[in-house]
Amino acid sequence: QTWTSGQVPFGAAQMRFLDMQKGWAMASLGVAAGSNAISIFQTQDGGQTWDKVFSNDPAAAQPNVQIPLGGLKGPFFPLDMQTAWVTGVTYASGSVYLYRTDDGGHTWVPVSLPLPDGTENAQMGMEPDQMKFVSAADGFLAVRITGDTTQTAVYVTHDAGETWTLTPTLIPEGGEADFLSAEEAVLYNGAQFYVTRDAARTWSILPPDVVFGESFDALDFVNSQSGWVITLDPTGHRSFYRTTDGGLTWFPVIP
Repeated sequence: QTWTSGQVPFGAAQMRFLDMQKGWAMASLGVAAGSNAISIFQTQDGGQTWDKVFSNDPAAAQPNVQIPLGGLKGPFFPLDMQTAWVTGVTYASGSVYLYRTDDGGHTWVPVSLPLPDGTENAQMGMEPDQMKFVSAADGFLAVRITGDTTQTAVYVTHDAGETWTLTPTLIPEGGEADFLSAEEAVLYNGAQFYVTRDAARTWSILPPDVVFGESFDALDFVNSQSGWVITLDPTGHRSFYRTTDGGLTWFPVIP
């Protein structure tokens, strides 16, 4: 209802808050020739003040290159005020751009993920909200793989991201995912809903009775049965649909 404004030491940034006081921001300092400089900040007082914890700005006196300048950065995923990940894309084959910090953003190390067989020459990337921790230890990570075809690989962790395990199924085309608990997740690939109740070891495929097609805009599930989809048509009209059977049947809440 009311808002107050304050100065921040960055321009456009991805901001992620952990609670009302603690948060992170990853600010882009510009993109050129496949490179992207960033600065990373933390706040402990709800955004009133920000401390810079990292920057690979080549114009700085001592740029930190633990996150290389090369590559387009984002999304950005914090677990707590000590541990976070920076993702991105380099358009290099067979590599996932993923860096982790465990000291509040001051130092970063690359994370190695096991790749599915036959994807060594494919490009890997991540979309916003494709990493999610459903508890302090349990998390999911979805990686888009683009080669002769587009697929999504799903990884799981049960040790707060110390190790990631590749799950057996590659989802054709991939798409938007909603990770709900240590066992449950829902993914929509533009044609069908994929639902897992065993931490992505197996998936049930549910062809919806409504073809959302290119009008699909967003999804949100509260469990593996109940969820909502927002559509956006070419005229700018939005519709709101709900399912109670995991995505098989949909009825309009706001047509």
